[in-house]
Amino acid sequence: MMDALRAALSFALANPDTIAIGAAVAVTSFVGGMALVAFVLVRLPEDYLEQQEDRPFLPGRPAWVRVSARVGKNLLGVLAVALGIALSLPGVPGPGGLVILIGVMLLDLPGKRRMERRLLGTPKMRALADRVRARFGRPPLRVQADSRRSSPSRG
Repeated sequence: MMDALRAALSFALANPDTIAIGAAVAVTSFVGGMALVAFVLVRLPEDYLEQQEDRPFLPGRPAWVRVSARVGKNLLGVLAVALGIALSLPGVPGPGGLVILIGVMLLDLPGKRRMERRLLGTPKMRALADRVRARFGRPPLRVQADSRRSSPSRG
């Protein structure tokens, strides 16, 4: 253990530029992740999770605009999920779980709203989302209960 610490210290002293770049990447990932989360959470309507999944995407626009926008939206979703996974790794600062949630919100997946409700139903995620929204004067998100989970089982 001491040998590993000595090796890390000697590397840091021999390569201060590498340490500075690593620190810059860590700060950028944390600040960028928090800014992305705050931007999306504040812009969501409070009834977002109660809305139906099968609403038309960009109604009234030409087909090529709808297809291009949908492809771009899904690419951003994949990138956000990948960034969220990276931010979830130990030693990488940032709100990994919320960035993954934002990525999932951008993706066109069957059962997406149910998954979003489940993720935002956890006490930590819900408290964080509500705290961010409150800071910007927005009401908390309303989460519709999943009817299959809340109904008593018969049998």
